[in-house]
Amino acid sequence: MKFLVTGGAGYLGSVLVPKLLARGHQVRVIDIGYFGLGHLKGLQPQVELIRGDMRRVRGDRAFARDLLAGCDAVVHLAAISNDPSAELHPELTHQVNFETTAVFAEEAKNKRMRFLFSSSCSVYGEADGLLTEDGAVNPITVYAVSKVKSDQMLGDLADANWAPIILRNGTLFGYSPRMRFDLVVNIFSLYSVLKNKITVFGDGMQWRPFLHVGDCARAFIHFAENPPAAGQHVFNISHENMRVVDLIAVFQAINPRLEAEFLPTENPDNRDYAVDNRRMGQAGFQPLTSVRVGAEQLVDAIVSGLIPDPESIYYRNAKWLKELSRFDEREHADALNLMETLSGMRPR
Repeated sequence: MKFLVTGGAGYLGSVLVPKLLARGHQVRVIDIGYFGLGHLKGLQPQVELIRGDMRRVRGDRAFARDLLAGCDAVVHLAAISNDPSAELHPELTHQVNFETTAVFAEEAKNKRMRFLFSSSCSVYGEADGLLTEDGAVNPITVYAVSKVKSDQMLGDLADANWAPIILRNGTLFGYSPRMRFDLVVNIFSLYSVLKNKITVFGDGMQWRPFLHVGDCARAFIHFAENPPAAGQHVFNISHENMRVVDLIAVFQAINPRLEAEFLPTENPDNRDYAVDNRRMGQAGFQPLTSVRVGAEQLVDAIVSGLIPDPESIYYRNAKWLKELSRFDEREHADALNLMETLSGMRPR
């Protein structure tokens, strides 16, 4: 199969693309390059790599059709992809996360192509109990609203001959060639190494469904290669429901000398949800990497220097996007080249 992977140079895409190649698939990637493309350059010519702004498809359907030409499936990952980043630019978030999703989905439907959408368990917001795909959603952030609107729009597009596959991913963690240190397990991994201390803002009693980034990539491949039964197109994808405070025990098992501190906050994180994964399992997919194993792997990567300058804002989506907003297009490209050089990922 040939895949179009939108946002394929991001945290998840950078793990997914090599896995697709390893399974013998062909891959075309389009990514705006906010976080650089240099880490994928080594995959060429097996990967067709396009730097471009996907918002262009909103007024240029021919551009969308060109991107889809010759492909069998779309994995639509492109998004302004966490709550702080989305809050910085709500209109940009709507354009990227919803409007471009609608265009790609409509064009994929016209071609009867498989369409896999990267949604999020954050659509559940704040709720009690184990939440199923058929239950109510309760988005409480700009990012979650964009995902709910996309999920609903995709559901409306489905018919007897075509249906999207919507994967509501849990909170990701683990090593990626395009690393992020604005995800809770990854943050704890970093500061357990650098500071020998992790900090929890608030009481840490919020529940989260956690998912290793490699397992998330495997999920997209599984559902692309094994389309689900008719009538089921939305899946919770996660491994372990844990409270944030429970992560402390995980990291103290890795580092018994680790200290933990709790700090009050005026702006507590109200997201609090755990999800039911039975539908995922019934469709034949099971994650492999626990929080403990993934955290230990990431700690080892940090200690061994695999991630250059891990405290750089380059690894924090909202801070880096805020910095980029100060630049014009040319300065933006210069900044990316500089950061790719500093991080050892300069494009060849």
